Amino acid sequence: MLNTSCLSFKKFVSAMATYNYTAVEFSQSDIYNTILVYLNTSSDSTPKCYNTSNPDLSSTAWFADYISDFLSFVTLDDLLQFGSIQPFLVNLENLQLFGQTSVPDDVMEYYVSLLFEMNPSFSAYYLPLKFLCLAPASSFLQLSLEQMKNISSSVHQNCIDILPEVSAALASNAEVLTVDAIVALGQSSTGLSTAQISGAGGNLLLNTLSVLSLVQGWNLDQAMMIIQTLLSSGVYQINSVASLQNLGSLIIGVQSSIFNLISGNIFLEAMKSELFVTNVARAPVIVQQTIVSQIIAVNSSSDAVITNVPDLMATEIPRVFLLDVPQSSAAAQTVNRKKWKHEQAVLIFETVTAQFSNPDDISFQVLQGFTCSRIQSFSTSKVMSLIRGCRRRVNQTLVLQESQLTCMYHFIKSADLAAFSQYPTEVLIYYNYSMVDRSLCRSYFSSLGTANFSVLSSTLSSNKQTLFNNARDCLGISGFRISRDQLDVLGSMCCFLSGEYIQSSDPYVLEKLKPCVDLSAQQISALESVLLGGNTSYGPSDSWNRTTLDSLDPLPLYLTTNIWSKFTQDNKQRFLKTFIRDLRKNDKASEMKILNMMNEVNKISRVKIKRSAETACTVGQILQAQVYSDMFPFAYNVPQFNACLSVQTLKDNLEAVTDRVYDRSYQRIILDKLNQAYPGGLSDEVLQVLGSASRAATPDDVRKWNVTKIDTLSSLMNQRNGDWDAEMVQLLVSKYLSVNGNALGSNELNALGGTNLCVLNTSVLINIRAPSVERASALSLTSCSSEKKSILFSIAQNAFNATNTRSANPVSIATYQLLQNYLGGADATFIRTLLNSSVNMDVLTFMSLKQSVINVLIVPEVKSLLGVNVADLKRYESAAQIQEWIRLQLQVDLDTLQIGLTGGRNSTLTESTVSTTTTASSSTKAPSAQTSTTGTETHGASERAGEETVSFYRK
Repeated sequence: MLNTSCLSFKKFVSAMATYNYTAVEFSQSDIYNTILVYLNTSSDSTPKCYNTSNPDLSSTAWFADYISDFLSFVTLDDLLQFGSIQPFLVNLENLQLFGQTSVPDDVMEYYVSLLFEMNPSFSAYYLPLKFLCLAPASSFLQLSLEQMKNISSSVHQNCIDILPEVSAALASNAEVLTVDAIVALGQSSTGLSTAQISGAGGNLLLNTLSVLSLVQGWNLDQAMMIIQTLLSSGVYQINSVASLQNLGSLIIGVQSSIFNLISGNIFLEAMKSELFVTNVARAPVIVQQTIVSQIIAVNSSSDAVITNVPDLMATEIPRVFLLDVPQSSAAAQTVNRKKWKHEQAVLIFETVTAQFSNPDDISFQVLQGFTCSRIQSFSTSKVMSLIRGCRRRVNQTLVLQESQLTCMYHFIKSADLAAFSQYPTEVLIYYNYSMVDRSLCRSYFSSLGTANFSVLSSTLSSNKQTLFNNARDCLGISGFRISRDQLDVLGSMCCFLSGEYIQSSDPYVLEKLKPCVDLSAQQISALESVLLGGNTSYGPSDSWNRTTLDSLDPLPLYLTTNIWSKFTQDNKQRFLKTFIRDLRKNDKASEMKILNMMNEVNKISRVKIKRSAETACTVGQILQAQVYSDMFPFAYNVPQFNACLSVQTLKDNLEAVTDRVYDRSYQRIILDKLNQAYPGGLSDEVLQVLGSASRAATPDDVRKWNVTKIDTLSSLMNQRNGDWDAEMVQLLVSKYLSVNGNALGSNELNALGGTNLCVLNTSVLINIRAPSVERASALSLTSCSSEKKSILFSIAQNAFNATNTRSANPVSIATYQLLQNYLGGADATFIRTLLNSSVNMDVLTFMSLKQSVINVLIVPEVKSLLGVNVADLKRYESAAQIQEWIRLQLQVDLDTLQIGLTGGRNSTLTESTVSTTTTASSSTKAPSAQTSTTGTETHGASERAGEETVSFYRK
């Protein structure tokens, strides 16, 4: 057969394609092997039986002529042996053959990628159905309305995952929207521009609301434009259960001010629809907070609140409405189903867990509220049971805080220390290693290797090195080489291996670095050295391809140009397209990490634009489809981004752009173009979708912004978009408060959070009302000045009705937990009211108190305040706050704690000597515990001692 002419061979293939193989001893596979041998071109790139100068051999229907129905046997390796198949890719007969034949996925992907590499604008209209799901967005452009409708229908019927840029390309074909066009687009309506939406008019949108309301994945600006068009045209009103539910997924585009006008009873009825609840849960948090407030207004009892507020929205219930949850099994089951924040869970923990005998029946949402403050009514066996309930479950891990873990350890150390697998693995981080039986050390470190070490506070971060040193000793690691077996034991401890260890250890170390939250520059350099060494499972660099990149996932996030330069451009592009989309879709990496990766991939030059000489667009205008690509804007350097992005495209697809652009140079261009588009200043609606681009603004920009709605303030203050400078926060809040009727209410406080609240002037803070703090989330005030902490504590104290705690009456645990975040502003008088309240304050909270307050507390008082946590003073003794307090105490008093604290003052020293010693510090001297047998008897004396010392410093 090898010497047969091409025309004869073509006839042979045609005949065998219809041959009946039932009565012969050879099969179709045997015929294909013959075809493969005949068409194999070895090293010649020209396909056999193809010659453009020979009319008999010039047909591009090569696959149909010479392989025919035997195409199903082709492998990717076979395809590469046929020479350059580019001339045949766009032939319709070949495409039809591929459409009718079942071929391996990699063969199909290769064919499609070559097809569009050769002809990027090849129309999807001519593609077989199976190719549509692999086609790039460019093939869906420039279709007629009828073609678009047909293709859109095929795409949605056959493709599981439709790329956003494909939807945008499809949508761009509908220059004038019609009912038929929207019905045909269906889910791909998410690719519509706001200009297309506003141009459709209210009546058309109303007529297609049944379609649009089912679409998932709207950008906020799209949903807002649909709602705005419906309302402004007068064809729709939002004032009933039906009008709410009929909006479906578009509910995210309704401003909170509209919901404020709707009765809570209407929401209660609407919430009976699970779909409505799901849609609301996807709305901006301010929308959820507003709806929850309206529901609570119907009946604010704790029982009614936990019943009426949907499970998915329970995180927005103000804490004060959770104080009287009924102590019943029914109430516990209701609470157990809901989603909670940690600050809420601590308040309901005791009431709910008391109703369960099996801790595994308690949700992690409730168990996250475990604290030493809330377990005092339980027996030790019940506490140990709850601790075991917090251990990792099949597909769930409970994220606990350091203070919770150290609390758990106080109970575990008196029980079975060696039952490592029965406890949350993070507790093992806080073990006293000297108490672990040497024969069990390997088992201990094997369990510890599954822990999340990010729970360690900065004060205890040095424990990582201590733990690793102990692990080295246990496992017999000498030098820098760690074996594969030892790496498996170390587990997540591998994430803080130094570069020397990474380079010297078994190459398997690369697999152990994959789960790490982050890698240092030294670690990245070391892992690249290991990769380039060629002794890993990934082979030498000259063998690397896209499969290599897939196998390295997620390490490509950290690779530098040293590694990226070893891959072909095609391999990089094909990998990155799916890799970046997966990172974003599953929230696996921050946008800054993705940006840093792409900078390494492309080494894009960040050149400042010369305003006097605008660069012409040379790489293609940025249009609707491009901005929805996960590869946008990586193909454009700064000058090209500026030249190729028109003001109109930006306006019409604003959120699609801001959602993908994270480089400050690019974001500055976005703001400049928006200033051109809106010379009178940016509106609330524009500001709500600026995302992180807002952080590139200058004070002059902000002065022209229209920050009038709580929705806008909430969006601008979203911490996911980065931090603000203090001046910018002050400007934004000032603009918001300048609007008649606006104030710092609970929603505003939630929007600002503690960090942004702390930069506001005291003149603004003193105007915050107690009810606003009462209904706000717990605010972190660690960055506030001492003066601001005091102001906010005073307001919080009034909010939670704790003013009576200045008397001899103890403070309730609930009040303590409500005030816990504000205690950095409390004075010594209030802190002393906690001494007899059994609050079991954790040491991190103790360290957050004013240093002057810490210093006037004597040893018995601190013991009463910390309760079961007092032993943690030893754990945190290196902290500056603890060190200063220790130096002010008599050593004999510290010895009474029996936890090994040293550094206190000698009892033989005179008062004048001590005073001289401490004048270099702003600390306050505490009296001796020996002067009293109870903390309350020394209150006045210690306060006076503090006042005298302060007066001395002022002199």
